[in-house]
Amino acid sequence: MKKISLMQNLGFDEKTEKVYRALLALADAPAFQIAKVAGIKRTSAYHILDNLITMGLVSTYINRGVKRYFAENPQKIKSFFEQKMILAERLIPELAKEINKSKNDLKIRIFEGKEALKTISEEALEAKEKTILSIGSSKRLVEFLGGKYGYGKRRREKNIFAKSIRIEGDEPSTNPKLHQVKFLPKDAVFPGYIIIFDNNVGIILFDGTGFGFIVKSDSFSKITKLFFDALWLVGK
Repeated sequence: MKKISLMQNLGFDEKTEKVYRALLALADAPAFQIAKVAGIKRTSAYHILDNLITMGLVSTYINRGVKRYFAENPQKIKSFFEQKMILAERLIPELAKEINKSKNDLKIRIFEGKEALKTISEEALEAKEKTILSIGSSKRLVEFLGGKYGYGKRRREKNIFAKSIRIEGDEPSTNPKLHQVKFLPKDAVFPGYIIIFDNNVGIILFDGTGFGFIVKSDSFSKITKLFFDALWLVGK
């Protein structure tokens, strides 16, 4: 499996990364030379360089009638995403109003794919009751979703209390004030993960590329909480 670079994890495609790194190595060069070092077509290089200029990562000047490019300090990458974060913080409240309008009538939402499944736990961090119940292996969930992504830390920062029923082999709680944990017997099989918050029940199944859903229902959440309480009594 091909390893994804840090720049690609930030949203840069492979060609853009090659052009930017080539320009960093050259320091200052015309487009044809950048394209040659990057190993891509000159026409593609022009388009990519224009995008990098828009992002503030590349600048240009004319020397003897030839347009030359030079890379800005890589620190500008951080500045670019900081600006995006500011815009996102302004946009989120506006979009949330639209989402809340549709959620009022929405009872079940389905999620497919590991990235989409992270939405379930992210929504739990907005729990009005400041309590999250969960059943299943946190270790397997983290592995299935591709590694840790700061969920626990953000939950603690929001002062949300968690009560978890785990599978043998999972780690115990490191912060009992905000997280109580009990473990099911060794022979227990639980091929998924349930997360309960407010009147929502999220279910993640460890099948294929991932499948899950959130049910928003007072009755279903009460039933699931009763199921949780029953398991809590037999947990250790």
